[in-house]
Amino acid sequence: MNFEGGLVIDRPPEEVWNFFWDVARLSRCIPGCERVETLKEREKYQLTISDSVGPIRVNFEACADVSVVEAGKGIRVMLQGKDLKGGGLRQTMEITLEEVAKSRTKVDFKATVTVFGKLGTLGYPFIKKKALESS
Repeated sequence: MNFEGGLVIDRPPEEVWNFFWDVARLSRCIPGCERVETLKEREKYQLTISDSVGPIRVNFEACADVSVVEAGKGIRVMLQGKDLKGGGLRQTMEITLEEVAKSRTKVDFKATVTVFGKLGTLGYPFIKKKALESS
């Protein structure tokens, strides 16, 4: 599944960029994120995500590898996770920042998500709907 979207935030790019590296604040914006552990600052994180996707409850242990595409302007996140019931998730996301006016930043994202197991088989319509609601 491919997703893309964007929004404009009434904050300067530097402030938005710094927000992406404030793991405690950023994790509150991830639906179902219960825990984030920094394995290597600004590079590798371990996450626990529990959420409902339609009638299916998921509990993922995931690892996120983050790389800077261009300092202050873009990052790439590679996320891989396993559901405690045997399913899996792989996601690649690119996030870019662009100043659009004084103290305003456009944030764009493109993501590719692959889901395995029961969630991938039964949950596709629910995943798509939830992702569109969250973006």
